[in-house]
Amino acid sequence: MSLIQRIDALLPQTQCGKCGHPGCRPYAQGIANGEAINKCPPGGQETIAALAQLLTLPVLELDHGRGHAPAQVAYIREAECIGCTKCIQACPVDAIVGAAKLMHTVLIAECTGCDLCVAPCPVDCIDMLALPQAAGVPIVGGLAHSTEQLQARSRKRDQARRRFEQRNARLQREEVRRQAERQARAQTTAQIAENSLNPVQAAIERVRAQKAAAADAALKKAKIELAMSRAQLNKSLKAFGHPPTFEQQSQLVVLQRQFDAAEQALAQLEVQAPPAPAPVTKDADLKRAKIQLAMRRAELKKAQAAEASPPELAALAAALATAEQALHAAEAASEQPAPVLTRTQKRPIDPHLRQLKTELAYARADLSKLQRQANSNADQLAQAKARVAEAERLVNSHVPS
Repeated sequence: MSLIQRIDALLPQTQCGKCGHPGCRPYAQGIANGEAINKCPPGGQETIAALAQLLTLPVLELDHGRGHAPAQVAYIREAECIGCTKCIQACPVDAIVGAAKLMHTVLIAECTGCDLCVAPCPVDCIDMLALPQAAGVPIVGGLAHSTEQLQARSRKRDQARRRFEQRNARLQREEVRRQAERQARAQTTAQIAENSLNPVQAAIERVRAQKAAAADAALKKAKIELAMSRAQLNKSLKAFGHPPTFEQQSQLVVLQRQFDAAEQALAQLEVQAPPAPAPVTKDADLKRAKIQLAMRRAELKKAQAAEASPPELAALAAALATAEQALHAAEAASEQPAPVLTRTQKRPIDPHLRQLKTELAYARADLSKLQRQANSNADQLAQAKARVAEAERLVNSHVPS
């Protein structure tokens, strides 16, 4: 094992960032390069003593300016959870299970107590509770009192490290899969364009597609780097004391410069990004023409029902014809076949028949309601059934006028 690996093996593997680094492995690299060994609140004096023994350094007091981190686990008040999945995305060891719009819960045996899931929760339904001693040996913090506790702590660290590495590997596989899907879609689009263009135009389109893909990848990478830089800066501001020490101020200056550089890089890429293609308006024009045609038909039908004057009906009929022509033109522009417009003469609804059917519907509803009620007597049910039968008879015997 390298020195960095041996140092990392002694760290609590909470990946909490209270040391000012994005995880335990980066802090191990910093210690190997000469950084102080007393910046890990979750590890406490036990971790400081182990690091001092490994590196033959004097044992230091914990840097209390970074806060206190007792052994703890996250607890989700499940009745208040809205299923946003933000805590699942924040958990470095995949100790939270759930799905979108469904309740989440914490696997206590896997939780490292990093509290990174608390801040993203939009409804503040996550509490950090002290690790119950009855559940086993505390995950981090404090001093070990026996060989069994030391071994249990070591197993817990190894397990947390494996879950953290497995999560990173899974995220990397998912990113590779998304990149492959984007590349496949780009190739399909390029092939379609190549089939409809001459060789020169096809080559130009391929170059444009490659440049667009490269610009998109660079822009996405810049956004990720900016988000990581912002998260690291906010995490350090939260972990450091108030006011921060001189060393912490120096580290904050470095993190602020990194954030500013990432922000400038993203802004520059966004300026250089090719303009988005103009939206296709053919479908919008077709949809607008259909809406106009439906409105003209409704207006003419309403005027006919109200027995409007002949000049008004003629004007509405002319407007309907114009709307039909506009729809044909929009369909031709959108390369969709024009529909066959056939007029069907519908028989008008008889008002008396409508009234009879309405009465039948009410009678059936009242009967159904009485049948569901436990306190309904036989006379009420008989009257309701007779009412339904009479309503059905009137509907069936109705002769259209």
